Amino acid sequence: MPPIGLRTTPRSALALLLGGASLLGAQQWVPPRPPCDISPGYFRIVSAQLDLKLAAERQDVRDRMLAQAKDVLFRSIVDDKQDKNPAAWYYLGRYFKAVGDAAGADTAFARAEALAPQCTADIATYRRVLSVETQNRAATAWQAGNQDSAAGLFRLAYRLVPSNARPLFALAGLYAEAQSFDSAIGYYRRAAAAAAGDTALSANRRDALSNVARIYLSRAQTDPAVQRAQQTRASQDSLERLLAADSAVVARMVASSVSRHKRQARLSPADQAAFSRDSSARADAVGRERAARAALAVQAASGAAAVRAVSAPAIAAHRDLLAAFPDDMDAATNLATLYAQSGEPDLATTVFDSVLVHAHNLQAEDLIIAGERLLGTGLVRPGARALSLGLARNPYRRDALFYLARAYYTLRDSANMLPTAQRLIALDPLNRNGIRLVAAAWDLKGRRDSTLKYVTRADSTLPVDITVSSLAPDSAGFVLTAVATNLRSAASQPFKLSFDFLGPGGAVA
Repeated sequence: MPPIGLRTTPRSALALLLGGASLLGAQQWVPPRPPCDISPGYFRIVSAQLDLKLAAERQDVRDRMLAQAKDVLFRSIVDDKQDKNPAAWYYLGRYFKAVGDAAGADTAFARAEALAPQCTADIATYRRVLSVETQNRAATAWQAGNQDSAAGLFRLAYRLVPSNARPLFALAGLYAEAQSFDSAIGYYRRAAAAAAGDTALSANRRDALSNVARIYLSRAQTDPAVQRAQQTRASQDSLERLLAADSAVVARMVASSVSRHKRQARLSPADQAAFSRDSSARADAVGRERAARAALAVQAASGAAAVRAVSAPAIAAHRDLLAAFPDDMDAATNLATLYAQSGEPDLATTVFDSVLVHAHNLQAEDLIIAGERLLGTGLVRPGARALSLGLARNPYRRDALFYLARAYYTLRDSANMLPTAQRLIALDPLNRNGIRLVAAAWDLKGRRDSTLKYVTRADSTLPVDITVSSLAPDSAGFVLTAVATNLRSAASQPFKLSFDFLGPGGAVA
């Protein structure tokens, strides 16, 4: 599987482990807190309680008192049948806490809670401390490259405090780093579920759901069925362009023949023979292209069914992400693309319409990137809408204007194409492709004189074509890279070229 662009790096999960419970004060004995009103009820357990108290308060006898408490508690539970006494398990948990045995403490405290539920809150304070300590040990093991040890410790940390999702996020990151993506998916999902409602972990929850979606998306996009469908789509697009061009030529030939017939004009026998051969060849080509288009349509329908099956997990994961975070533009764009590849363009449009309800929360760049991606998958109408919204926030994005004008041409939307193309050449007046878009917009409106004016400008009178390839910041300001192409066979006349840099409000900076 190729590298997956996860929303956060796997090791960023380690930063989460810094958030946890504060440690209880050392050198201090804390008796059970109300309502944990258990009493030892047995003389050996009274002795163990005193041993633990002395161990907490006096470092000089700590080790001896702890060993003595352990021996007394084990004998009480095993030999003296105190296994139903919650105090025996409670103080055994306190012993394990004191010696840093988190697994032992978890087991002992679980037995104590089952026998004395009123002690759950008191025990939770020790569980939180143990969980933080265990998380820290797990993080150290992970950083040292001991993944198996780290995974076991993270699981223990979560078992100690199941309401704390941090160890689950860490486990997901650990498995993602090891490219064990099935395990990573499981823990990302568990972490997202455990973090639901926790505002402090909202961003981490979003990242977890996004990472699940991206893993499934990567699997879908590299599946042979999807790749075959993409190849079929590319063949369809190429054939449509060829068919449109050949059909236009045939139409012009037919119109020319009809015109001559009306005027009773005749070609020379040689010209007529050549015209007939060309007409027949073009008509045959159009017929073959139409047959090929029909065959590709059948192939595409079959491929779409296979793509739907392959893409089902990715679609479900993206729907889960959007259900939790309905303004996630990247997720909406991916989901719309998946639906389009699956032969369900109406669902793709519906998904995108739903996320645009939250457009006021979205950045211009997010909308523009989404629009360009949607256009690339053939979703022209939602792609145009996204670009239009993005340009409303940033009206000076030249490439966005270019793609939007082309989208309007595909939609045959003359009302919107012309002003968009005019905005484009106002920003970029010496670009040949931009001028041709203005010509195409006038052609859509049926204005032949204006069309001819801009076609002539693009093909005959434009002295040089300027293409801006990049604008990037550096330490001194910005670096602009552009290419000037002479459109004439002879040398062009020297001229001065100036660029205006616009500020946020559109004024020249």
